[in-house]
Order: sequence, then structure tokens, then C-alpha cells
Amino acid sequence: MYKLGLAVLTVAAMVLAAPSPAAATTTTTTQTSITIDRHASELFPFEPPVGEPGVTYPATRVTATADNCPAGIVLMSASLVQDGLPTLWATGGRGAGEIVCDGGTVELSMAFARITPALHPGRATARFSLRDWDTGEQFAESTRTVWIPC
Repeated sequence: MYKLGLAVLTVAAMVLAAPSPAAATTTTTTQTSITIDRHASELFPFEPPVGEPGVTYPATRVTATADNCPAGIVLMSASLVQDGLPTLWATGGRGAGEIVCDGGTVELSMAFARITPALHPGRATARFSLRDWDTGEQFAESTRTVWIPC
């Protein structure tokens, strides 16, 4: 009788400790990641949309790739710092920081300029981040030293 009771208790413990079938079929969620390209673009002339007509400033474009970007509208934040000084987005379009993701890989890109002192060939620090447009939840952030070529 004692052995039978112990066997029943052992089987009951194994059944209760076993994971449910639903847990076994749950897919794992993957983290969004951003990889910033090592090289920025060569400097190009940028004419701000609001400013002195015909006056241009040196600008550069930094690109990155976001993997596992959640499907939907995502807000992109981007910055570039050179010689300890921030830069401005070199864009005139509305919605420049809004991207649409499909759950896979998306290319990120932003151009930057600075009036004084102007951007120059050399090292700079780029940062990209992605946030949910509705809740503000941050999906990913990445910072990297980039090279602006001559």
C-alpha cells in the first residue's frame, strides 16, 4: 500500500511539473537591434529649406540597419556629434523621423549638417534609436564612431 501511494504521488508531481502544451508552442520574441554603418557619406552641400537662398553647408549621411523592427509606425531618433558639438538634421521633409516597419529588416538613414563650425572629414559619433510612436517604448538604441571621408 505504501509503494502504491508513493507511486501515485510521484506521477501526480510529474504531471503538475510538466509544462503545458501551450507553453511548448510559444514562439520566442527576438530583440530589435540597430547596426550603424562604420562609414558616413562624403560631405555634400546642403541648402536649408528656411534660410538664405543659395547658401549651403557641408552635410553627411549616416546609415544603419534595424533587424526585427516591430511592424507598424516607428519613431526614429538620430544624432551626430563631431568635436563634442551636436549637429542638425539636414532634411526639409515632414515625417523625417517616422518609418514603417514590417517586422523584419529596415534601412535607417539621416543626413546631418552644422553651420559653424562646419562638419569636416574625420571621426564623429552617431546614435540611432527606435521607439513606439504611440507609447514611447524604446525598442532599440545604438551608438558608434563613424568616419566621414574626404
